[in-house]
Amino acid sequence: MLRTLRVLLPVAIALVSCTKGDKVPAYIDVNAVSVTTEPLQGSATSNITDVWVYADDELLGSWEVPSRIPLLREGSTRIRITPGVKRNGAFDDRSIYPFYTSWTGSVDVMRTTSVELTPVVGYNEAADFWIEAFEDPGFAFFSLEETDTLLRFTPQTDPAIVLDESPCGGFIVRPENSYARFYTDEDFSATGGPTFLELDYKSNITLTVGVLFTLDGIAQAEPYVYVAPSDRTDPSMPWKKIYIDLSPVFNLGISQRDIYFEASLPSGQSEGVVYVDNIKLVR
Repeated sequence: MLRTLRVLLPVAIALVSCTKGDKVPAYIDVNAVSVTTEPLQGSATSNITDVWVYADDELLGSWEVPSRIPLLREGSTRIRITPGVKRNGAFDDRSIYPFYTSWTGSVDVMRTTSVELTPVVGYNEAADFWIEAFEDPGFAFFSLEETDTLLRFTPQTDPAIVLDESPCGGFIVRPENSYARFYTDEDFSATGGPTFLELDYKSNITLTVGVLFTLDGIAQAEPYVYVAPSDRTDPSMPWKKIYIDLSPVFNLGISQRDIYFEASLPSGQSEGVVYVDNIKLVR
């Protein structure tokens, strides 16, 4: 019996060592995901906050960017990265963005070491765009009142304001004109699938994004998302990007859909400013 134990003990130790070694991971680092665009797809600005990662078609989970992602593999591995966003800007509502492609590539991985990936994705071929980038004469938005003025800011006149060295739009509310609304007049049709509004913005007041529509012959205006100020404390008000999921609105039995922006001057504030750019309705 003693002799038997002496034989089995080294074997057991060897098996345990082997098992532990098999669980030593390799790593891939995903620090950011960027977007590239084709003609007629507008700007390549993005705010990809999460990724769904697959190794040889096995889901490794969803990860906030940047992340170091462990995988129990060694050698050539096919990695697929699918980008996700904060839907409607909500911290706890993260989903795969249906209009971005996935990045795929073969990576040689080795246990205990890491490989840095820099994925670049684009829009899928089925995406259809309506865009207001404030680069053409005139605006695609109309004002509710004659006193409401949508302004264009250019790199030549306002280099500290614009994004990507291209024109942007914006408006200002003051005590003498403390409310403004701007809307499209496109009568967008139903889509029967996902529909998102992409928006680059910076502001020091809350911006309301809403939908105009007709239901049972009655015109209605419905606030949809309240976009918080990009930064109340930073005078430069950094640009941010939001993805607003309008799918429910574009799949309801309503007609004459349009989008509006509105803002009011908060009590005690002398001036409110909102800048917007690269407005895309993607469906």
